[in-house]
Amino acid sequence: MEDLSAYREAFIEELVDQLERMEQDLLSMEKDTSEEIVQSIFRSAHTIKGSSAAMGFDEMKSLTHEVEHLLDMVRGNKLEVDYRLVNLLFGALDVLKALRDEYMRGHNYSDISKLLYDLRNFAKGAEALPQLKNLPGLTLEQSLRLEEAVESGLHLLRIQLSLTDDCPMKAARFHLIAQEITNQYGAIILSEPSVWFNQEDVTADEAYSESVFLVSTSLDIRDVQNQASLLTDVRFANVEPYKSQLSKQEGTPLPGPKETVVEEKSKQGPQTIRVSVERLEHLMNLVGELLIDQTSLSQLKQSVSHRFANEPFVERLSDITDHMSSIVEELQESVMKARMLPIEHLFNRFPRMVRDLSQKLDKEIELVLEGMETELDRTLIEEIGDPLIHLIRNAVDHGIEPAEVRVGKGKRARGRVRLNSYHEDNQVVITVEDDGAGIIPERIKASALRKGIISEEEAGRLSDHGAICLIFQPGFSTAASVSEVSGRGVGMDIVRNQIERLNGLIDIQSTPDLGTCFTVRIPLTLAIITGLMVKVCDRDFVIPMNNVIEIVRVPMEEIQTVQGESVIVIRDQVIPLVWLCDALQYTKGKIQGKFIPIVVVGSAEKKLALAVDELLGNQEIVIKTLGTFLGKIPFIAGATILGNGRVALILEISYLIQKLKKNKARVVV
Repeated sequence: MEDLSAYREAFIEELVDQLERMEQDLLSMEKDTSEEIVQSIFRSAHTIKGSSAAMGFDEMKSLTHEVEHLLDMVRGNKLEVDYRLVNLLFGALDVLKALRDEYMRGHNYSDISKLLYDLRNFAKGAEALPQLKNLPGLTLEQSLRLEEAVESGLHLLRIQLSLTDDCPMKAARFHLIAQEITNQYGAIILSEPSVWFNQEDVTADEAYSESVFLVSTSLDIRDVQNQASLLTDVRFANVEPYKSQLSKQEGTPLPGPKETVVEEKSKQGPQTIRVSVERLEHLMNLVGELLIDQTSLSQLKQSVSHRFANEPFVERLSDITDHMSSIVEELQESVMKARMLPIEHLFNRFPRMVRDLSQKLDKEIELVLEGMETELDRTLIEEIGDPLIHLIRNAVDHGIEPAEVRVGKGKRARGRVRLNSYHEDNQVVITVEDDGAGIIPERIKASALRKGIISEEEAGRLSDHGAICLIFQPGFSTAASVSEVSGRGVGMDIVRNQIERLNGLIDIQSTPDLGTCFTVRIPLTLAIITGLMVKVCDRDFVIPMNNVIEIVRVPMEEIQTVQGESVIVIRDQVIPLVWLCDALQYTKGKIQGKFIPIVVVGSAEKKLALAVDELLGNQEIVIKTLGTFLGKIPFIAGATILGNGRVALILEISYLIQKLKKNKARVVV
């Protein structure tokens, strides 16, 4: 047999693309059952079936064959698209993803026999469905009743029934069912055969084997479907929305899933080719080495210029250095762009998640996606995914109220979660905003007091924003009970830690009954950053500029002590002060001059003033890991090589603030 290992990578890449396309098309099919959408899903299933068969992947081939068969029946008008079919196809998609992951890891494959049975049974039921007669035209009276039902907000449902072959007295059973529909569901506007007849309109008993009713009801379509399936002597029951111009249900989402997606689609880009991640990483490392050498060359040029100011070669060296600097900068920018991906690749995961959550929680949710074209380093796209998932789940579970509660507050029944992204300076800003219940500061304080997270004294000093930010404390939760979606008392602190590990920041703004907005700021890339160079005890350190709030020079006499801790006051704001040499456990040298250079840094809602020996200016640096053999070094995120060949350590500001706050580090001046 031919060795297929050479085609494995290409197969996986194509499989990932096709499954992602299939998921987006299924989400679209809930709102648009057009032939184009169905055909697109069919093509994806057909492509996967062919490639998996070529790879000898029988489980995936068998599953996609059954999916393809169902879609072919839809194309041939033998099967109508309803929420049951869509949910079944989503279930098949989930299993296809699981098979893909097992294939990539080389694990044994999941048992798909039950799903295959469900797919085949669904197709059999559709194939066995009798061709029922359509409803006759509406009379003027029936049209008025239908219009009244629509204006009253009732659902218009088409109930299709088929009686069992051994049902005795089918005409009598038909009228009993009609009476039960009237008693349990709502008003029958029209039926075929007609439920209204006189002695002269005697119809053969067999004519009642198949029937269809047009009903106005306040019940959910699922409830009607479940109840209709249990009716006595009913072999087959199908319930679907009644589509007419009057009911305005033409082209609206299918009942069941309660989620709508509004996307800003980016324009189709130029032709592309696939490049392995390893090659891009290697290229980025080479650019990083060039950047270090270019910095060294620039420093060498300055040194030579001072010593040989009038020599002819100095001007030539200056020209070469400037040109090389320009080329390296352009090369760096090009490689960075090659690593970038539209954040659409991340955002596309969320519509399905919100759809499933809205069904599970029985809430109506509208997910709005904006800024899909914003580009972000591919490594960051993978890293930021989990924090965003948690923020969105919290918004759906805790933020958005149930429909009846929202209506009682004067809001629309359908809640909205908005996910947006945009560039700001050298950062990507991502916001997760909901129009739900908001966060009540006093409730947060009370919960934090009960859990011992803060003291009475601390609670009294907290502002509303400070109280809201307590949700980032470990173990904090206001959930009344543990649920499958959230409420285990862990989560928001982990979200903050994950974001801060990416040199990012997270903030929160909330107004009771209006909603909550989380704002996440992360650097464009983790490979090359802009850092503030500082000197401490004759050692060079780098503070990421993302964490720098401001730089000040403070006279020694303005350093104050509050409750035993050193602080400085900037624009009436009290900020804790720490000597960086003390935090790093270096011996403090003699203070030079009357003014102390201080860097005010921030992480989430916390601020800290770091006193350093000297400020050396900003510089683009290439981040290098310290290697696994050194383990985790407190306060250090990595290192970089400077132009003079020296190594500078990069400070991990979020951990520094967290640790110093926890230990209540103090400085005696």
